[in-house]
Amino acid sequence: MRNALLLLLRVCGYIYHLLLCLFLLGLAILGPASGQNNLKLPMLPWEGEALTRAVTILGAVGIVCVLLAITGKLRWLFPLWALFVFVMMFRGFFLSSYSFADAGQFKFDVCLTAGALVVFLVSLSLFGPTKKYQ
Repeated sequence: MRNALLLLLRVCGYIYHLLLCLFLLGLAILGPASGQNNLKLPMLPWEGEALTRAVTILGAVGIVCVLLAITGKLRWLFPLWALFVFVMMFRGFFLSSYSFADAGQFKFDVCLTAGALVVFLVSLSLFGPTKKYQ
């Protein structure tokens, strides 16, 4: 039962990060496609073209980390990626000058960051022994 729950949590973590990375790639593609480089994400430390480049690179790196974890190759990269995402979210939302639009936005960002923390903690299970089923 414990292994099944852990597997379910891992799958949810993979989905969480795939959706996050696809969102980042979508922002990176749609921003410059409008003809202007006016992407603004105040929770991230970059601005202008550097932000667009960073969002593109982060989206691509995240997808690669998730796919490598799913296939079992270099699976240790996923916990590092999950930790990086959690630290960036926590720093960006709560330790910077970022301001929340309203209480609903605050709750959403808390849930998003808490989800990143849970995924990181679950991803640590990838360091455990692997079981081969025959």
